[in-house]
Amino acid sequence: MPDHSAHEANDLAGDERVIVERWLGRALSGDETISVHAYRPHLAPVGDERETLRHDIVSQAREIGSRATDVSEQELNALLDEAFDVTRGKRK
Repeated sequence: MPDHSAHEANDLAGDERVIVERWLGRALSGDETISVHAYRPHLAPVGDERETLRHDIVSQAREIGSRATDVSEQELNALLDEAFDVTRGKRK
């Protein structure tokens, strides 16, 4: 069995769509794609592996940030605040 499945919202059977919408807490748009991943949890990395991963993430973030030209620090902070609110379930 695969560990990943992707479907267009319009291709879901009625009961499947209802379940996904309940999981998301919102209605699906017909042009959305639903992606499901199944995985086993694992322990967080520690020591050198954790530091290497942190370094990689920071490097990637800096590279992505370098592409954003003409964005003020205030705009950037507002975007970050919005992203954190959404991921923590504090949607406005």
